Amino acid sequence: MLKLDKYLISVDNAFELKNVQFIDLRSPIEFEEAHIPGAINIPLLEDDERKIVGTIYKQHSPDLALEEGFGFIAPKLPDICLKIKNIGNAYYPVIYCWRGGMRSQALSNVLDIMSIKHFRLYGGYKAFRNYVLEYFSQPFKQNVIVLDGLTGVGKTDLIQEIIKLGLPAIDLESLANNHGSVFGCIGLGKQPQQKHFEGLLLAKCLKQKDKPNIIVECESRRIGSVSIPETFFTAMKNGQHILIHDIIENRIKRITDNYVIKNNDQNRESIRNAIYGLKKRLGLKNTNNLIYLFENNEYSKVVEILLKDYYDPLYAFPSEHSNKYKINISSVDMAYAVDVLRSLIG
Repeated sequence: MLKLDKYLISVDNAFELKNVQFIDLRSPIEFEEAHIPGAINIPLLEDDERKIVGTIYKQHSPDLALEEGFGFIAPKLPDICLKIKNIGNAYYPVIYCWRGGMRSQALSNVLDIMSIKHFRLYGGYKAFRNYVLEYFSQPFKQNVIVLDGLTGVGKTDLIQEIIKLGLPAIDLESLANNHGSVFGCIGLGKQPQQKHFEGLLLAKCLKQKDKPNIIVECESRRIGSVSIPETFFTAMKNGQHILIHDIIENRIKRITDNYVIKNNDQNRESIRNAIYGLKKRLGLKNTNNLIYLFENNEYSKVVEILLKDYYDPLYAFPSEHSNKYKINISSVDMAYAVDVLRSLIG
């Protein structure tokens, strides 16, 4: 046991490694629910195997379950060890299971015998989850710069350009895999579980922890099915708010190009259902008119009506320069807007 201690590494120390590759040894279903951001899944037990072992553990004994589990794992060990050895050529492999117990310790023993470099995460995924909860239980220390503005002014585009420049910004919608509102999930697939979303956000925060400012887009606390942690959302509310504004023609084109046309072929039914979902807000007559325009490929007209009759009244941000904001940025010239934001970050 003392010999294995040299392989143990804590969560915070693991995140300090420059070339770390987390390796999740849990079953695919456990990995799918939540995992350390950037981890790859090399399961010791497949989902059906884990279920069998768990049943034996509950109905018979831990010893019998251990024997059954070893029978499943033993034939896989050469391949698993080879994968971890190859990963070790370029990265520091950090293996973990649920609590840093039997699964990861057993594999660490084998890797040690074969002189394959690795670390074993102390406390496993549970330790990482506790680390996330502890992090977001404290007031957020950095200043959060929040981009306010009406739908379609290009807030997400600005965030992505700032990220490309290597400057501190977090695309919350990308982490949540949802753009918000009734159209937010169209064409994006499944959202992460809440636990995994929080882990993704933590990883982004840790990468930028030495920066005084972080830029985000204005969001409701809830993005689709996930929620922004309360302390981070409080920092957003109390942060520096900047108004992004653009002319209606550009907003219509941006939304039409980025959301409607891009998602149209594969998701016509989803878009149609989302429009129908607004009938309580817009009335049946107006909703039917939108469906008619959509079916006749009048996408720009559909977007214009949605912006003017639904999104703009809903979010109620100014549509042009406003004295309510100390800083106003026009996104008519996106390159100029990026330069202004870059100068503000410092």
